[in-house]
Amino acid sequence: MKTPYCKYCNSTNVVKFGTFNGIQRWWCKDCKRKFVAGKLPKMKTPTRQIADAMSMYYGGMPLDSIQRHLYQEYDRYYSESGIYNWIVRFSKEAVERAKSFKPIVGDTWIADGTVLKVGGRKIWFFDVIDEKTRYLLASRLATSRTTKEAALVMNEARRKVGKSPKRIITDRLAAYIDGIELVFGADTKHIQSKPFTDVNSTNIIERFQGTLKDRTKIIRGFKNMRTAELLTDAWLVHYNFFKEHEALGNIPPAQKMGIPTPFKNWAEVVSQPKVAISPKIEIAKEPKEVSRLHHPPEKRKHRYPEGAIYTNKPRTVLSRHPFRGARRLKPKGLKQRAYTEITVSTMRK
Repeated sequence: MKTPYCKYCNSTNVVKFGTFNGIQRWWCKDCKRKFVAGKLPKMKTPTRQIADAMSMYYGGMPLDSIQRHLYQEYDRYYSESGIYNWIVRFSKEAVERAKSFKPIVGDTWIADGTVLKVGGRKIWFFDVIDEKTRYLLASRLATSRTTKEAALVMNEARRKVGKSPKRIITDRLAAYIDGIELVFGADTKHIQSKPFTDVNSTNIIERFQGTLKDRTKIIRGFKNMRTAELLTDAWLVHYNFFKEHEALGNIPPAQKMGIPTPFKNWAEVVSQPKVAISPKIEIAKEPKEVSRLHHPPEKRKHRYPEGAIYTNKPRTVLSRHPFRGARRLKPKGLKQRAYTEITVSTMRK
């Protein structure tokens, strides 16, 4: 059996720690935690099942079909809300880890837009793709088709790649004319074309949009802009890193570049946490320094002050010692204090 790595600290300094219900457990000597290989921290579901659910979802299957497949394959029932929570969690993980990837693309880009339903209304989806590698460079959801939106998606593509293209092929939308000019200037040649032409065709990006529509048609629109941005960004990760392209020799666009990628499938996204949980470190407490000097005990404060005179409520009893229900007198002058002392001495006689 291959020794796994710790799912908390990614250490390989682990040993077997017995079995429970036939499942092998492991003990990490570095972080002092026990774990089960193939499962995530604080999750009981194996990573293989979660990876299958992610692949099926972005491959075009609805949640109820994913639920039924997991039950038939693994004899485990998962709710649709639980599966959706997996999708949201690991979609964020995939999008965050894909930001560090620096693609190597060609000099010809193709840009276009399509319509998606978000919250019951139509939203424009702008996208830019590389003609050589079929790698999707940037995408943006917008409520209008203005020059500002076109410039923003072009600027995002240039920031991700780190260079400007020599040619950009678009449809005849007027917003692209000024948007490309603002971002790239005169160094980039702008070609306005249409699909189904022999030269400078937009067929590549039209095919991509058809694949996107096949995915969004099943979910029947997004609930809000926040959900739409997350799931479309994660779907682009699926398209660039995991989905095989026939024109590229049945490999994803990221692998076509011949450079290392952050992951090759959803199983690597799920099984490799981005941030390892810090191990438990026991810090020994330093002993308190005890001074050798002798400190005399503090003098106990008396509850009742010395030399006070006490009386009851009707003032028929006077005493220098407190008694139950006594009230201390506060002489206001020398005459009253002398009278009180004489009265007390008279009572004693």
